[in-house]
Amino acid sequence: MKKEDIQDLAIQFATEGLDAEQQVIYDAWVISASVADKAIFTESVDLCSEVSEGFASQEGVNVPEGVKGKLLAEVSDGVAILGDGVKLVRKDEQEWMNLPVKGGARLLELSARKKDGFVMSMIEVQAGCQFPAHDHAGVEMAYILEGDLESDGVLLHAGDFMRADAGTHHGTHFSPNGCRALVVTSGDNYRHSTMKVLGVAQKALRKVKGVFVKS
Repeated sequence: MKKEDIQDLAIQFATEGLDAEQQVIYDAWVISASVADKAIFTESVDLCSEVSEGFASQEGVNVPEGVKGKLLAEVSDGVAILGDGVKLVRKDEQEWMNLPVKGGARLLELSARKKDGFVMSMIEVQAGCQFPAHDHAGVEMAYILEGDLESDGVLLHAGDFMRADAGTHHGTHFSPNGCRALVVTSGDNYRHSTMKVLGVAQKALRKVKGVFVKS
């Protein structure tokens, strides 16, 4: 398989775009692929992660425009709707996303449709984790379910609620002992494309690493 074809397959894989025919090609290729070809594949999948992490940290990422364009073109804004406008995501179908913050944190999107104007999510923060200072383009609300979170010098505990209006500024957030919180935030605060790319890239990385560890 040519290098360009491997890269295309990797991007399709990273964004879960393989159809039945492509899946057969991929399965056959994995068995006989050389170490060099596998390296091309994994590097291309890693580029997906670099794109997402670069956007999330608002830093430039040296990613070929063709690769970036193909990746972003695969990211859609659709969600599964059941019945009369009802979305149901069961616990075993939920996908957590690791966030590029110091100390370790992950996020679970519960609802993130742009047309709703708000995003509801669950966040889990490791002990010692720090979130950088940031501004709020829209309102943001958080309810602490477990653990603790220090915000602008005030330590919040389980059961505490915090609301930040549009135009407000938050200093560094810090969790001494770890935290789990339910967050509802304005869509103006949420980088939809970044989070979608982050999610599909991380899921693909988990899958491809599992395949090659067994190879």
